Amino acid sequence: MIGVIVNPNALGVRRRRGLRGRLEALVGRRGEVVETRTPAELSSVLARFRAAGAQLLAICGGDGTNLATITELVRGWGPPLPTIAILRGGTVNTVAQNLGIHGEPDQILQRVLERMDRGEEVPSRGQDLLTVNGLHGFLFASLMGARFLEAYYGGPRPGPAWAAALAARTIASSLWQGPFSRWLFAPADLDLEVDGQRPAEVTRPRLLVASTVPDVGIGMRVAWQAGMQPGRFHLVATELSTTQMALQVHRVVGGRPLHGGPHLDRLAQRARIHFHSPETYTLDGELFRESDVEISVGPRLWIARP
Repeated sequence: MIGVIVNPNALGVRRRRGLRGRLEALVGRRGEVVETRTPAELSSVLARFRAAGAQLLAICGGDGTNLATITELVRGWGPPLPTIAILRGGTVNTVAQNLGIHGEPDQILQRVLERMDRGEEVPSRGQDLLTVNGLHGFLFASLMGARFLEAYYGGPRPGPAWAAALAARTIASSLWQGPFSRWLFAPADLDLEVDGQRPAEVTRPRLLVASTVPDVGIGMRVAWQAGMQPGRFHLVATELSTTQMALQVHRVVGGRPLHGGPHLDRLAQRARIHFHSPETYTLDGELFRESDVEISVGPRLWIARP
């Protein structure tokens, strides 16, 4: 049995007219396609899919939809978790891009179903989740990363083109120490504990990332070690100046570490962050604001890669 969850509120779903009907035509009697708009609806649908014995769960929405669905799945399903198919129903689809999943939502689902119809195993990969204050996703960022997302959401038309334009503006402003970069890269006082120790490398970082996938968006492989060692996430916290970071964009795009310091760059199992004043952070594209954040490696999912 195949369960397909569609978030009709996701911008990428709204832009694809008739998508739900195409997904229903593909699934036919092999499963069910359900739209969910609220957490209560999502919980109810997942419980029904679990009772029906669903072994594959397809999610059609953006990274935020994946976050909400996977969090509810981990909380209520229990092991073993079903294989997850991420259908790229968002505008940027950062997580899917990291996992090598390409194509339109109906194309991805069709490839999965064709494999199943031939009696073949659907190719998949194991992927560690990142648990942040009880939510289960893949990519956490605060300070510069969260502020960039705030600027992105405030732009004219969310999507890869606007994200790339904003990245170019960020680099230019950083080189000239413009007001945009000064806001984006403003440091914050915090206390950081990593695997039970307090690293001395950074106390007022400008950039703070913890991730189980390397690309934090638009090809920026800040978390270049993510996924190299199961059971670990990659933590990057840096006090490098805005100019130093801008001049090393080629290293980030190439998946290489930043040079200079003060800078913390390591694999970890657990981190605790206490911001001296509440700060915005993002987990898989959703924005939150708190003073205390606990991060750990979450369960491992199997992600379909048809």
